[in-house]
Amino acid sequence: MNTKSKDVNEQIEFGLDSIDSEKTIEIKLKDFMLIYKTFQEFNRFFHQPMHFPTIEDIEVYLGNKDSGAYSMISKIYYQVLDKYLPKEIEDKFGEENDPFHCPDYPYYYKVKSDENIDDGTIRVTDRESFSAFVSNLLNEYKKEGSKWENKRIEDFIEGISAYAQDIDGYYENMKFDTSSDTPTWRIFAQILKGATVYE
Repeated sequence: MNTKSKDVNEQIEFGLDSIDSEKTIEIKLKDFMLIYKTFQEFNRFFHQPMHFPTIEDIEVYLGNKDSGAYSMISKIYYQVLDKYLPKEIEDKFGEENDPFHCPDYPYYYKVKSDENIDDGTIRVTDRESFSAFVSNLLNEYKKEGSKWENKRIEDFIEGISAYAQDIDGYYENMKFDTSSDTPTWRIFAQILKGATVYE
């Protein structure tokens, strides 16, 4: 098995052996069938490599939060599964000794610096490039604003506030040697960019 592929399995299965194998929960049939049919569809697509000969084929299939496979992942994760998470399990998430948090980050997080990540802000280095970035962000909104998570100005400003508070968590998760305590024009741009999708 490919080492990176195995890493995915380890991330998912980490800590599950701490749960009593006989413990059960009750789930509504409609919710179960939504989960079942979603995984049925994922299996139908991914079991056959001829379905995705190029990365573009996978990108089309995944879509975004509004449509495609990722929209179903997001719906199940945020709207369905939360209803069934037992409190004794939920309370362990985020604890210092969270039994489900693998201490080793997945392979796709192992990037030393955000200088290697072109998130649309990599060239924002001064006031002029920041101004150009904001203009481009406005053009993006005019063309594809309906795809933004925060479409209304109130939600967008709220997203700016929330992402400004949480952006260091992103840097920490990604193992970046970056801190928002030393602000840069790029960090300002990343906050605006993050506010388009941050809930």
